[in-house]
Amino acid sequence: MEIPKLGGLRITGAQKKSTSTLRKTNRALSNILEKLANARRINSASDDAAGLAVAERLSSQIRGFKMANRNVSDAMSALNIADGASNEISSMLQRQRELALQARSDTLTDDQREMLNVEYQNLTQEINRIAGGTQFNTQSVANNQGLASGNAQIQVGPNVGDTVTLPAVDMTAVGLGIEGTSIADAASAGAAITAIDTAIDTMGTQRATLGAITNRLGSTQNNLMVAEVNTTAAESVLRDQDMAMGIAEMTKNRLLQETGMMAFERFNEISANHIIGLLQ
Repeated sequence: MEIPKLGGLRITGAQKKSTSTLRKTNRALSNILEKLANARRINSASDDAAGLAVAERLSSQIRGFKMANRNVSDAMSALNIADGASNEISSMLQRQRELALQARSDTLTDDQREMLNVEYQNLTQEINRIAGGTQFNTQSVANNQGLASGNAQIQVGPNVGDTVTLPAVDMTAVGLGIEGTSIADAASAGAAITAIDTAIDTMGTQRATLGAITNRLGSTQNNLMVAEVNTTAAESVLRDQDMAMGIAEMTKNRLLQETGMMAFERFNEISANHIIGLLQ
């Protein structure tokens, strides 16, 4: 609000002081109106330099929590894909074991074993295909490469060092130890049974590891969400305007402004009457 002029009259010391006070009140009122308009207590460094520095740091942490949460979700998706592949490969290993047990029996001829071996070898090829083709975001998750190499790190927090390393996963025939096995004859079938039993144990261990790391990431995600909520609350205390306090301050400054304006009007009236009295 513009401060009225005193019509060219000589301004006294009291009037100068009132002018300064009214200008200060106008600035305070403009400042609180800005804070109430955008609900922010800190709109520039001059409002609270130290508070702004802390609030900016907290804001950085909040954004870090959000991105870390997304990273964890992506990692869990990759692990779930790998677990899905492991479930199918486990089923194929069980089928291969059935075929090997059947081929081990001398009630079958070698020709019949050879027919069983055709399915057995196709299952081995399919295991390799699934292990090599199972990917997340074009990265392998089941053949000891990419995310399954044992070196992949997931950023699970807002700061450097907040990482979790994904476990090595190898579901290929080589990794399971069944590459080159056969059930074309009784002796080979016996050896295949032993190899498949080891492969099933290996798959069980890998699946348990996948489950454990998935659960760990789930706990990490829960903690990130809690940390984000609490940090957001802390940042809000520093940066956001207390609306009740702001309205009270606005009311006070408006009263002071109105009082100041009334004082100026009274000064004008007194001065004008004084001049008229001198002229009479």
